[in-house]
Amino acid sequence: MALTWPASLRPSEMTWGIVNNSRAFTSTLSNAQQIVGYPGAYWQCTLTFGLLTRTQERELSAFLGRLDGMFGTFNLPAFTRRRTASIGALTVVTGNAQARNMLIAGAAPSTAIFSAGDYITIAGEMFEVTDPASSNAQGNVTVLLNKRIRKSLTAGAAVEYLNPYSEMRMTTDTWAMSVKPVIANGSYQFREAF
Repeated sequence: MALTWPASLRPSEMTWGIVNNSRAFTSTLSNAQQIVGYPGAYWQCTLTFGLLTRTQERELSAFLGRLDGMFGTFNLPAFTRRRTASIGALTVVTGNAQARNMLIAGAAPSTAIFSAGDYITIAGEMFEVTDPASSNAQGNVTVLLNKRIRKSLTAGAAVEYLNPYSEMRMTTDTWAMSVKPVIANGSYQFREAF
């Protein structure tokens, strides 16, 4: 079971992005390319903690210890993409494997629901909304996504949009922290767990 990220630990800097799964085949004669896209895109990030107090250092060290290297997983919140306004209890209607869109129900009818760049989480998998999305007269909304859905989503699954998160793991089994007389710092790399 994924651990919860400690609410008191906020990185001073974060590098965040997607690793897609495409392959390029380049002709040795003309340099023309054919690109093939495969499923399996995943989030990756680097969290940098520039000034940790002794209490924060201990909390981060203990948390990384509980992860047990690459073995453990945790839910990393999208610190900069939280939403404050509730738009209802949204649920999945359909979300087929390998699709780059899903149908969601439970929104107010004929209303702007998502903006481009919003994050949503369903069953631990986080997606970015790539285009503005409004609901229809029945309160359903089709959402276009930044990556393919890995496995079919269960109808009725809750959509987390207020506090989206991605289930992550460390990229290596090794971690270290620079400890000075009063403060500590460190930088850690993670990737989406699946």
